[in-house]
Formats: sequence, C-alpha cells, structure tokens
Amino acid sequence: MKKVILFLSVIGATLLMTSCLGEGGNNYTDSSFVYLDMDERGQIYGKTFSRWSGYSRVITTNSMLTMDPGTFKFMVYSWDEANGTAPITVDGQSFQADIVQLADKVIDISQKSLNMGGIPVVEEPVGFDEILDPLYSNSKSFMRDYWIIEYGYSAKKGETGRVEFYKRDELNEKGEIVIEAHLTLTGTPDGTTVEKRGDAVALYMGQLRSLAEGSQDKKLKIRFAYYKNKGDNTEPELVELQNAVEWNISEEN
Repeated sequence: MKKVILFLSVIGATLLMTSCLGEGGNNYTDSSFVYLDMDERGQIYGKTFSRWSGYSRVITTNSMLTMDPGTFKFMVYSWDEANGTAPITVDGQSFQADIVQLADKVIDISQKSLNMGGIPVVEEPVGFDEILDPLYSNSKSFMRDYWIIEYGYSAKKGETGRVEFYKRDELNEKGEIVIEAHLTLTGTPDGTTVEKRGDAVALYMGQLRSLAEGSQDKKLKIRFAYYKNKGDNTEPELVELQNAVEWNISEEN
C-alpha cells in the first residue's frame, strides 16, 4: 500500500483502519499505529493504537527482532488462535502478547521534537490540506510522550513535504498553549500535475511535561494551528484546529 492510501487519500479523508473479527472466534485482522517497546527480558513487542478505538492490543512477531524499540510503525497484521501468544514482563508483571502475522509492508513513522525557541517568520507559507486531531496518551509510559500527527498536503511529482512544529511564546486568549505546524516542500517538481499526499509524524512533547511538572496545574490545554489551503489559489490562511487537547500530565505511569 502507498502512504497516500494508509493516511489521507483525499482532503478530510480518515485514516484507513479496519478491524475484522473472525466469525464466532477471537481471530482478527487490523491496521494501526504501533509503538515498539522492550520488556525486562529483552523481548520486543508493540502497543497498538488507532483513531477509532480506545482499545490497545499487545502484539509481537519475529519481524520485530530487527526493529528498534522506541520507534513507531504503521502495520497491517492478523492473528488467530493457532498463532498463540508470547509472554512479556513489564514492571514485574507478566502479560501475553499476540503473535501476529504481518499482512503488508511495515511503514516507518518519522519522529520530530517540538521547537521551543519561538516561531520563525514565514513570508510565503505552504499550506496543508488538512491536519487531524492528534493521537496521544496521558500516560508517559505508553508512548513516551510522543503524539501522532496526521496531515495531508498537495505537491507535484518530485516534491516531498517536510513538517516542523513550533511552540508560541505566549498563551492564546483562552490560556492555551499553541503549537504551529509549518510545511515546506523540497525537491524538484516534475511536471505540473498536483497530487494529494498524506503522511504522519511522531512529535515528541516531553518538553511541555517538563515545563509543567513544577506547577500546580497538571492539565495542559494545547491547540494546534497550521496554514490551510483555501482552494482558490490565494495565500494559505493560518487556522487553528477546532478542538484543544487537555493533556493530563499527572498520569506519569
């Protein structure tokens, strides 16, 4: 599958995540983001999460032996009872991870850090087609304070989008932290045909937790802003996501 299919195939399209339970059994086929971790015995396993379910599976496969813990992937996988499970040990407790079969190529999710030093001046902004609400966890141990940001943009063949995230120095009028997403296009365009693209990035937000750990308020309100294509050949407009995120940083485990 191409990334454009896995993430945002058209403006406003949702992430492709299907879950098919076997008839009358516990078998399933699923596609989701996966955070790779390592247990106390050195076993690599994955914690799954998606936009459409608050339920997370613990999975493993022999292919994970060549993957690095602390990284994010997008995987399509299946499991049935014949595959069995493998024990993992976390914080002295034993769990069973489903031994899955990968059904498609694993896609690496790049990682970025939040820029805390102010926002650069943008004279000719490049617009996104869309940015979705972030996927995140209050629990630091689940995905180590990384948030998944999915976005769509338009580009010509030969061009590649690159995104950076910047924290504004001041809170907005609602007392919220505002993070701006900036898009740049690199490469040499080949032709004039514009393609719809989609991608995702794992954004490290641990700096915000560190800033707030000494304060009494353990809930941070965070809103994302980005330059959005208006579709009328005019300059992109700086807009904010409709929903702010309330991040409960007191849940550290």
